[in-house]
Amino acid sequence: MRRRRTVEQFEFRSPATAAVLEQMRVLADARDGWINLLPGVPEDEVEAAPTGIFSAFFGNAQAPVSMCTWMPAGSARARPGEQTVGVLHPRGRYAVSQLSRLGVAVPPGWRVSQDHARRGLILHPGPEACAPDILDWMLRAGAALAVVPLTGVWQARVYLPRQTSSR
Repeated sequence: MRRRRTVEQFEFRSPATAAVLEQMRVLADARDGWINLLPGVPEDEVEAAPTGIFSAFFGNAQAPVSMCTWMPAGSARARPGEQTVGVLHPRGRYAVSQLSRLGVAVPPGWRVSQDHARRGLILHPGPEACAPDILDWMLRAGAALAVVPLTGVWQARVYLPRQTSSR
C-alpha cells in the first residue's frame, strides 16, 4: 500500500487569507504536509527579470520572486514541536539583514537556522507564534524580497497530508 499526497491550488489576495489559514490548521492537526506561496507577477515582468553576469554564463538564474513555504510542527527536519518557514528568494546573501532594512524584520522569538544565497532562508517561529502572524510575515517577506513588481495575487499550493492508496 502506497501513501500518496494530494496537491490543492488556489489564489488569494491579502488580507483575504482565510482559505490559507484553514489549510494551515488542517496540516497542523495532521502534523504533515506543507504549503508553498508564490506571488503573482505581471507577464511582461517575468520576461524582463534581471539576471547577473554569472547567471548568464553558468545558467543558475533564480526566479525574480520569492517562494515561501510553511510546514507544521512535527513534520520534516525541524526539531520536535517546531514549525518551519522557508523563503527561497532572488536577493542573495544576508536575507535577514535585507528584510530588516526593508521593514520586515524576523519576529522576536523566531530562530534562524539558515540564511544562504542559493538555498534560501529557513526560520522556526517560536511556540507562541500563531498562524495569522506567521502567514502575514511570510507574505510581507516574500513581497519584500522580490526583484520585480507583484500583482498582489498569491497562489497557494497545499501539499495535503498523505492518504493511503491501494496502488
